[in-house]
Amino acid sequence: MRNPAVPTPIADQRFIHRYAIAVITGICAIVLRWLLDPVLGHVAFYVTIYIAVAYTALLCGSAPAIVSGVIGFTGVFYWFVDPRRASLLVNRNEIHGVVACFLVSAALIFLGATNRRKQMRLNDSILALTREAADRRHAEDELRQAHDELERRVVERTAALSKTLALLESEIEVRKQAETRLRHLSVRLMTLQDEERRRIARDLHDTAGQTLAAIKMSVALIKQIKDAPAALEPLLDDLNALADEALQEVRTTSYLLHPPLLDEAGIASAARWFVEGFARRSGIKVHCDIPDRMDRPPRDCELVLFRILQEGLTNVHRHSAATMAHIKLSRDTEGFHLQIRDDGKGISEDDLRRLEGSNNKSGVGISGMRERVGELHGTFEISALHPGTAIRVSLPATIPSNNDVPGQSVTVA
Repeated sequence: MRNPAVPTPIADQRFIHRYAIAVITGICAIVLRWLLDPVLGHVAFYVTIYIAVAYTALLCGSAPAIVSGVIGFTGVFYWFVDPRRASLLVNRNEIHGVVACFLVSAALIFLGATNRRKQMRLNDSILALTREAADRRHAEDELRQAHDELERRVVERTAALSKTLALLESEIEVRKQAETRLRHLSVRLMTLQDEERRRIARDLHDTAGQTLAAIKMSVALIKQIKDAPAALEPLLDDLNALADEALQEVRTTSYLLHPPLLDEAGIASAARWFVEGFARRSGIKVHCDIPDRMDRPPRDCELVLFRILQEGLTNVHRHSAATMAHIKLSRDTEGFHLQIRDDGKGISEDDLRRLEGSNNKSGVGISGMRERVGELHGTFEISALHPGTAIRVSLPATIPSNNDVPGQSVTVA
């Protein structure tokens, strides 16, 4: 902070101003000496010059101080030093006074100019600090405004994100509900398909099967006619063989659509019957590990286990190139478990990931098995064995209602 007792130096660029002050200060020194002449008399002629020189050196610099001193000395010497209004020195003492005046003035000019330079450097430092403080305040104001603007944008962005998040949550909830309805619809369609299969199987057994049996009886009656031509005997034998073959195909198709053993004897007997027929038709050796006595699961569980057994062995025959398969059906305190394992070429990681997200298959494919198990709140797992592939299914002993458990549990490992 600037000291008010010290005059403020004038910049070097203000040339006319500095020298005008020097001239005025020299004249003031002469006038002041004239006012003090009655008091000072013939002593201290140059005291006012010292004041003018010191002031001008501090305020304007050394050159203006010299100008001020020369003007003041000339006026004082001419008007106040005896003999007055003379331009020559005649007294030895006056010569000493002039020499002393020049020496003192030189010292005052030197000290004043030095102090002026220091003061100007101090002023420059103060000005620089003032500017820096102003720049810092300006920067702080801009930073504060930027901070306020950022906070405003953050609040606006947060509100927008909250709104978007609420919309996403609403959309996710709607999608979950749609997926749940779609899953229930898919299971409902598979249930209707099973019922249709049961009806077709019954119709085949009751209509086509009975018709073929009637044909066989008619052929037998024709063969008993004694007057029948002998040429009809081979034709009747062929007709009887075709009827037997058609009847066998109808019965097989009827059993595959919906085996009566599943309703009458349960999943264990139906599974053994299906495995025996599969091994005979496919040529794949199947090891069947099914207990002779096992508590029957609920009807829905039996149907799901049998359909998974059908689809699993069908996939083994179509895709695995296996020579042997292993079927294990068991029950424990947690529920019912079915495992289908083969020694085929196995399944790749890419196929596992594709099956995990596969929802485009119909019927009792992988997607169908997954939906069936999920609807009963069980677990469904496919894993690679190297070699071979394994399917593991677990169903709870007691099936909870849809309100008790939120969704299915499906694992592809």
